Amino acid sequence: MSEEINKAKTPSLRMSLSEVGYNGLNISSNQIMEEIKRELQFPTSIITYKQMTYDSVIAAALSYYEHMMMKAKFDFKPHPLANDTQKEYATFLRECADDMEHSWQDFVQEVSSMNTYGFCVNEIVLRKRLHSKGSKYNDGKVGIHKLPIRSQDSISGWEYDDNQQLIGVTQTVAKTGKSGRILLSQKGDKITIPREKFLLFRLGKKKDSPVGESPLRGCYYSWKYKAAVEDLESTGLQRDLSGVPVAWIPPQMMADDADPHVKEQYQNFQNIVRNINSNQQAGMVLPLMYDEVSKQPVFKFELLKNEGGKAYDTTKIKEYYSNAILTALSADILRIGQTSTGSYALGSIKTTLSALAIETKLKEICNVINQHLIPLLGKFNGWDLTRLPCVDIDDLEASSLEEISKFLQRTGSIGFLPKTPDVINKIMNTLGLDDLPEGTDLNEVLGENTSRASDGMATPFEGTRTTGSDSNAADANLENTG
Repeated sequence: MSEEINKAKTPSLRMSLSEVGYNGLNISSNQIMEEIKRELQFPTSIITYKQMTYDSVIAAALSYYEHMMMKAKFDFKPHPLANDTQKEYATFLRECADDMEHSWQDFVQEVSSMNTYGFCVNEIVLRKRLHSKGSKYNDGKVGIHKLPIRSQDSISGWEYDDNQQLIGVTQTVAKTGKSGRILLSQKGDKITIPREKFLLFRLGKKKDSPVGESPLRGCYYSWKYKAAVEDLESTGLQRDLSGVPVAWIPPQMMADDADPHVKEQYQNFQNIVRNINSNQQAGMVLPLMYDEVSKQPVFKFELLKNEGGKAYDTTKIKEYYSNAILTALSADILRIGQTSTGSYALGSIKTTLSALAIETKLKEICNVINQHLIPLLGKFNGWDLTRLPCVDIDDLEASSLEEISKFLQRTGSIGFLPKTPDVINKIMNTLGLDDLPEGTDLNEVLGENTSRASDGMATPFEGTRTTGSDSNAADANLENTG
């Protein structure tokens, strides 16, 4: 009887295990319609972002991103539970990265274009590793031939199925010739690349949008206003004048019922005032005519000067928008040293923030390769897909030797740092050195402690001595002050 009561109280689980909802991505005619402004809506955004890269401030930030990403060290690591055979998978991937038609660094450089456009598409081209196929190896396994980019300005649409799942990407500025080769063309023949055939790198994966979100989106208005100020400055420099040109002419020439010949003269004066500058038209030729009544010249040309000076400091305005652009791109570290303000501590913080932003982009590369490319190679080569290797990156920021030495001295001197092979190898790697060979006797390679800092642990409230001395250098060490 009690079992029947318990069964009645236990609710039955009748939840659907399949996906029910939708991420809300606005798709229309194979286009992503998320942006409100047309200039930032794909594919128009490609032209906008490309135009923004001509700005010197944005170009410097993008160049900084690219150089730092290319500086990163990628490493293929086996699965933590991998056996001896599965550990060879990581070695195979290292060989594939070195066996491509292009270098791994070239691949990373192409992928860094997602810093401009928000996404990057690279087609997966595989081949059997045979000498006849151009490979360095001849084992018949399926390796990577190349990972070529499919430029953002060649992509015209995204193919989705009835379940709103991305199934392909379409290129239009291409044409298939009689030989089967892909030729550039203005005809606009469509080429659809299946989803499993390309890698999709994205920044800002809101609503799982295939176009991501470009970092330049956040500084669009700052760039636009800065460009407007520069255009105004360019106009002023082009005129190279100290005022606004004004031409005085008889009012009869401006009348609506004036003779066509007179109207033509009036139009010529308008063009002269509009176009006058130091290059094309630096002066005017006017008739010397005086009014009979006022005795004043009938034609007169002068410059209307602004005696009060400029109302705005355009240099400050441009500096404001330049700072806003670099801040939006997490690259304001580039401003350090260009101004008279700032501190070392602030510079260290900004360096860390920039490194975090770049590390996020590098992890996107690793995630796409780990989730798409490596499993694909595993299927073709018959690997155990539950214990696949992965690609990872080392820290971008170089460790400070001064900070490392302080940490080792303070923790090691009081016995808090065990002298094990793992700890020693970690310290060696931090210093840029290789691991110690297996079986190394640590007592032979490590010296004895020379610091007596741990002696004070016996009397923690007194330390190793109770009185100061003029000859002890430790008294003057600011790092030892409490």
